Amino acid sequence: MSRKTLLHRATVQEGLGRASLPRHSVLLDGDRIEAVLPEGLAPLHTPGIDVLDLDGRTVMPGMTLGHTHIAYLDVLDGREMLFKYSVPELTLAAARNTENLLGLGYTAFVGAGSVAGIDMALRRAVDAGQLRGPRITPCSRDLMVSGPPERRNPEVGKRIPSDLMRLADTPEEMAEYVAGEIAQGAEIVKVFSSGDDTFPNGRSHELLFTAEELVIAARTAHEHGARIRAHSRGLDGIRNAIAAGVDVIDHATYADDAALEAIAERGIFVVPSLYQPHMLLTTGTGHGKTPEYLETLEFEAEVANTLRILPLMVELGIPVVAGDDFGFAWTPHGTYAKELELYVTMAGIPARTVLSWATANGARLAGRGDDAGTVQAGRLADLVVTDGDPAEDISVLSRPGGIELVLLGGVPVAGGTELFRIVTGHPGGTPAAAGAV
Repeated sequence: MSRKTLLHRATVQEGLGRASLPRHSVLLDGDRIEAVLPEGLAPLHTPGIDVLDLDGRTVMPGMTLGHTHIAYLDVLDGREMLFKYSVPELTLAAARNTENLLGLGYTAFVGAGSVAGIDMALRRAVDAGQLRGPRITPCSRDLMVSGPPERRNPEVGKRIPSDLMRLADTPEEMAEYVAGEIAQGAEIVKVFSSGDDTFPNGRSHELLFTAEELVIAARTAHEHGARIRAHSRGLDGIRNAIAAGVDVIDHATYADDAALEAIAERGIFVVPSLYQPHMLLTTGTGHGKTPEYLETLEFEAEVANTLRILPLMVELGIPVVAGDDFGFAWTPHGTYAKELELYVTMAGIPARTVLSWATANGARLAGRGDDAGTVQAGRLADLVVTDGDPAEDISVLSRPGGIELVLLGGVPVAGGTELFRIVTGHPGGTPAAAGAV
């Protein structure tokens, strides 16, 4: 029989885009939330319930990082993504990044392009108890083409080992690779409807996959029980991704109003990109990028349109999820909360809304929309305790010491309970051992 725990005298941030609830308590039963109730109604002296006195600290849902290249390691360009480090070095770094996510309040991540299939290996290691980490929705290797349809070059594929990244220049290869990645454990497949100004094979406004190839990839993924996400910056690429029936559009940086309306109508997730291009433009010279190179990018225009569409996406009810291209030198792993801050300080999105992108919407993207992502009865006890209310000041999440305790299924996995007065629920009982939950 599982023991119950009461997180008493807390401020509860539910993850639903609303203001936090002061003077509440959260009752846990094993790995689930049993009840959220006013602290005056809490079963404070009930036998069998351990009590953690949070003294006003905030309890919020664990966050989901919705766009994760867990094996990128301070890379500077597309070539370094694949060739800067050996696969063993990347795997060890990815394992460290995975473990570190917990202490930063992330109890789940959704992959967005897995170098050498490392996502799938991490998922198996975490599930087997060999590695401590969050809940993982593993992504396929990037499924890439050699260039826009008019510039396809089969020689490119000969320079990229298929165990690092899949390159397909025919519809038949596309279907084969999608099915193969899912057979290896991918639950979401990564394709490219457009290029990127930092890519060597196609710029943001150029198409990479044809409309037909996107349809084939999406249909194959769905037939095999997986979802599909499309890197889509240019408007034509966004339109093709929508028409193909993708589940997630990454970036959406040049979306117009009509595209946003279609995205909203179909309930497609959008993982926008503001932090990574902003950081490249503002700090790139410190990482060896010349001013001349930065001027060749159209990232200023992409940032400007992203700032325009973010409030529109909120207004339209589009399920936005947080997560950007971390793992570049200018967006190193571990700085995830800085993205959340930028949505508040630069885009003017309310902190409570941004939190819902990282919690409730992130859980939906991960396939756990009915099971996690909010502080509600019946949900998984994937919870974060913070010294301050991030719905009022989102910088709490990046402040040293701001995250004091992380629970995964009710079990402490980061921080500790030593900060909280712990009282056993037995009449006349003595304080429980520090760290026991």
